[in-house]
Amino acid sequence: MTTRLIETWLPIAALGEESVRERRSMTALPPTYYLHVWWARRPLVASRAAILASLLPADADRERFMRVLGIHGDPAKTKLRILAAKRTGEDLGADPYGYPRAFQHLPTAEDLAWLS
Repeated sequence: MTTRLIETWLPIAALGEESVRERRSMTALPPTYYLHVWWARRPLVASRAAILASLLPADADRERFMRVLGIHGDPAKTKLRILAAKRTGEDLGADPYGYPRAFQHLPTAEDLAWLS
């Protein structure tokens, strides 16, 4: 039996921060999904990561795995930078993560070719 990526490595901190980013509002207004809780909602990024990691072998390219998910940086380190900037009053700009939210990412043909 082949060992799978999910058994040996899964970037929990990065996936957790991306799941939090996914839930945050993109506008100043409260999100409409706060009006009614949908009990069966699953975090998209975390679900995609679990499925993909359960299909890939343990020696799969971890950097490509993250890029296919739409995580193009280190969201856990960026979150720490954001918290430090809030304490010091530093302005990190409109997009401190440097890439769109992972759930908005559409994998390219190259990404999909790597998976096959």
